[in-house]
Amino acid sequence: MENNMGGLLISLDEEARLENLKKYKILYTKTEPFFDQLAAVTATMMNTPIAMINFVDRDVVWTKADQHGQTGSEMVRGMSLCSLAILNESVTVFEDLIQNPVLVSNPMFVGEAGLGFYAAAAITTDEGFRVGSVCIVDKNPRVFSEEDRKKLERMALMVRLEMNRRIENQE
Repeated sequence: MENNMGGLLISLDEEARLENLKKYKILYTKTEPFFDQLAAVTATMMNTPIAMINFVDRDVVWTKADQHGQTGSEMVRGMSLCSLAILNESVTVFEDLIQNPVLVSNPMFVGEAGLGFYAAAAITTDEGFRVGSVCIVDKNPRVFSEEDRKKLERMALMVRLEMNRRIENQE
């Protein structure tokens, strides 16, 4: 996959990961109060202007919810940091994006509208596939503590639990 981040953004088990994601029937769905509220709580709790719940499809990263209750925005997968986040078991953090030479070529991270900080906890299914992320973004660089990491991981776990509940209700 062509990308602006200087590396391969596809997991070795990509086809199985995509099949697992489909099982949850969450991609390209309407807004839902639980996810909207979870994104809003994440933004408040983490004191960031932007918080999103994103799912990574084959070619795009799709936003299920953000801090304003919006859903449905898409970004080309090769341009999205969430594509990196699902490759990591631990929380992905860029405290100062402009200091990362690989990311400086990405138009999202340079100029006046650029981003300064990004952190994401992967949403991992019970089967062990990382299918999306709960991410926070700020225009300014910032320090990300161990306590912040734990909070973001808890939010990703809450998304996972809701996804499981949805499956149980479908059966």
